[in-house]
Amino acid sequence: MSVLVDTSIWLEYFRTGNNSEKLDFLIDENLIVINDLILAELVPALRVRNQRVIVKLLYNINKLELSINWDQIIELQFKCLKNGLNGGKQWIKQLKSCRV
Repeated sequence: MSVLVDTSIWLEYFRTGNNSEKLDFLIDENLIVINDLILAELVPALRVRNQRVIVKLLYNINKLELSINWDQIIELQFKCLKNGLNGGKQWIKQLKSCRV
């Protein structure tokens, strides 16, 4: 089992240490993976703060290949916006009606 840890969880972990026991367990057991999008969201701010050790550790996490079909994302977003959906819980519930 591998767990992809979202950027928001990493930010909370770095800022407050919330849920640190859970994430520490996943790290210690080598169960987490990361992808380029999450690295792109985390690394610049860490580099500005000279957090070289953390950046190096993040790059050493097993990487999950990320394949993004931007055209499909653009089309999905267009259909959702055309149907009046633009985020929030309602958007999540009605996302099925916007499938490409």
